[in-house]
Amino acid sequence: MGNVLEAIQKSQQQTPKPPADPRSKNAAPAPVPVLRGRDPLPTVPAKTVKYDSALVAWHRRNGRMSEQYRALRTHLLAHYHDKPFALIVTSAQSGEGKTVTCLNLAFTLAGMQECRTVVVDCDFRKGAVASMLCDPAERGLADVLRGEATPEEVIQPTPFPNLSVILTGKTSADEVGGLVSRQELDDLTRHLRRSYDHVLFDTPPVNTLSDAGVVGRVAGESLLVVRMSKTRRESVRRAIRHLEAVNVKIAGLVLTNQKYYIPNYLYRYS
Repeated sequence: MGNVLEAIQKSQQQTPKPPADPRSKNAAPAPVPVLRGRDPLPTVPAKTVKYDSALVAWHRRNGRMSEQYRALRTHLLAHYHDKPFALIVTSAQSGEGKTVTCLNLAFTLAGMQECRTVVVDCDFRKGAVASMLCDPAERGLADVLRGEATPEEVIQPTPFPNLSVILTGKTSADEVGGLVSRQELDDLTRHLRRSYDHVLFDTPPVNTLSDAGVVGRVAGESLLVVRMSKTRRESVRRAIRHLEAVNVKIAGLVLTNQKYYIPNYLYRYS
């Protein structure tokens, strides 16, 4: 995963410090704050998780790529004037790093202990959130949309005291296409907006399936992930047209897999 660049309006706000690594033996246990009068969220021990190495905001919190995700967080917060928001994280086509971007962004948002964040995996065909978090949960979004579970029954905790995830759950091939069109998605989104400050929906690519547009209409805005040297310009234009056609605003673009040329003399003295 290369550096991440964000195309939202520039902000002069200072980037908040990342959370202390809970895996460190010397690190003090992170406090579990009562957020805005709400009950604290459950957590899991950090030593029990085995997150994918691409989640640099967890494994290498002080690294250069993690800093890029924190910059993305700062720009988003400036875009929304530090107010709660819900948006979809999508891409024009597959393989551009939208799930990696969504989860790393969620981890950096979780560094702000006064706010709650939840990630919802809406990609029923190729949902990657479960595999990246190594979470074998059987129930998820599909069960809520079918009316077979409540949101509280499918929300999964993380080591962060203010970050939760909802996985896709089990689905059959004939029901996949119509699940996100159900009224239950609107009800779930309203519930999550009341319970969380930041709601991130990981959706299928815009140019491949209509699901991104359907979920985007419920969320209201989108973050479009573009992979450098892979995504064609026309593909990006088509994705933007698809989103705008269903009145989904674009909060910004994220450029992934960017390569930097570092001259030798700079590298020697860095």
